[in-house]
Amino acid sequence: MGVMKFLVPRRDDFALDAVERAYMAGLDEIPWRARIHWSDDGLSVERAEADSGNLFVPCLVDGRGELVLSTACLMERPLPYHLHVELARGTLNRLRNQIATWEGMGMRVPEAVRKLVHVASEQFAGAATRQDDPAVAAAGAMEATRSALEAIDALAAAFADQALATRHQAGKINALFGVNLGWSKPSPAVTAAILPAINTAVVPLSWRAIEGTEGQRDWSLCDAQIEWCRAHNLKICSGPLLQVDKWSLPDWMYLWGEGDEDSFRKCVAEHVDAVVDRYRGKVQLWQCAARLNLNNDFDQGEEERLRLAVLTVELIRRMDARTPIVLTLDQPWGSYMGREDYDLSPLHFADALVRAQLGIAGIGLEINFGYVPHGSEARDVVEFGRQIDRFGSLGLPLLISLVVPGEGSGDAAARLKDQAPGFAAPGSPAGEAQRAWAERYVPLLLTKQPVQGILWNQLSDSQPHLFAHGGLFDAKDRAKPIVEQLAKLRREHLV
Repeated sequence: MGVMKFLVPRRDDFALDAVERAYMAGLDEIPWRARIHWSDDGLSVERAEADSGNLFVPCLVDGRGELVLSTACLMERPLPYHLHVELARGTLNRLRNQIATWEGMGMRVPEAVRKLVHVASEQFAGAATRQDDPAVAAAGAMEATRSALEAIDALAAAFADQALATRHQAGKINALFGVNLGWSKPSPAVTAAILPAINTAVVPLSWRAIEGTEGQRDWSLCDAQIEWCRAHNLKICSGPLLQVDKWSLPDWMYLWGEGDEDSFRKCVAEHVDAVVDRYRGKVQLWQCAARLNLNNDFDQGEEERLRLAVLTVELIRRMDARTPIVLTLDQPWGSYMGREDYDLSPLHFADALVRAQLGIAGIGLEINFGYVPHGSEARDVVEFGRQIDRFGSLGLPLLISLVVPGEGSGDAAARLKDQAPGFAAPGSPAGEAQRAWAERYVPLLLTKQPVQGILWNQLSDSQPHLFAHGGLFDAKDRAKPIVEQLAKLRREHLV
């Protein structure tokens, strides 16, 4: 067993549960199973592998809340590493590597960015050479990290401006830009506010909503949502038709379905057949299934979850040969693999289905950004873009589904009691952190050729919802600042 140790002179820079969410990964960025725990003098990482790797740790950064930061690639050695210094080194390395990559694509790096890189480099050099005084080195390393993150923001903004200007030479971007309607038809007030921001709507066609009682289907909500979309000339993305969790499956499935795989598949087939038979020709995109890369309430193994994915694709394709099919994966970084047993990373799960040549037209990525433990922990904009690029290597269009918290306080109506550590600064205007996130991250998504759709996965906090304050509208159905930001992005960049 390999062991790596890290000095941590300032533990207040890490949440109490940071070690439970930390993980190591190799050059392929697939998390390893490891036992990571606090020791008397810092952090200890015990793992089966002895290879060099990167340690990923959620770190509290002043003015930014919690971000997952990574060390550079570290080899095993008897002496402990200084965690703050190595996280600063890793952040600066990613920044420099991204500059080199984008310069190779023709980007003109602004002088302001180069100055920030110079400042971060000097601060890092000071920290790295003062490791004889761990507390001083930690303070200097955090300064270097903050400067590097500021440079990352400026670099990404400059790249997005230049790349979008280049894309606009061929006209505005033709992409889906929409929102999930959830469990209701939008009210007239919500309709008036949201229409300038979207060209697409997701009609969930939730199994739980359709067949709450076995054998009795109620199509009224789905029909009303479809008609609302058609009345406002919106493209319609459906589904996911299958999502194996208690919020999506009808209760009666839990009475007898566990352990009976054949019966479970039979029920799935009946539901998918009924939905596709009713709505084929009325939707422009089928989301066949979502979150099958994750363990679920039925303890279905990866092989069975792959079978379910194949089943939903084949059922839809048999009944509707023309409408494109997308399969959606959750938590694309796969950080859960450091805590639970999985054979397939999210990327490999998708790759297995793509290689099967089932007729999947695209891959969906669900990113519930900043939520712990059921979402994707917050990462800087360059790391966010890198993950999208990894899935872009599969050669299929990508559909990105997003939820970002509007504020950091509790939300009694949220079904999941996930936290968003430090996402919104105390005293900041409600919804401002969410708007600022869209301003920084969405333009970078629009620069990426594989991204053919960006969907907000939670319309309003007034209706049943999973993630706290993640809607575009608040609990009183008032538009949050992000709605105008999305409308602005649509006006500037989309057809």
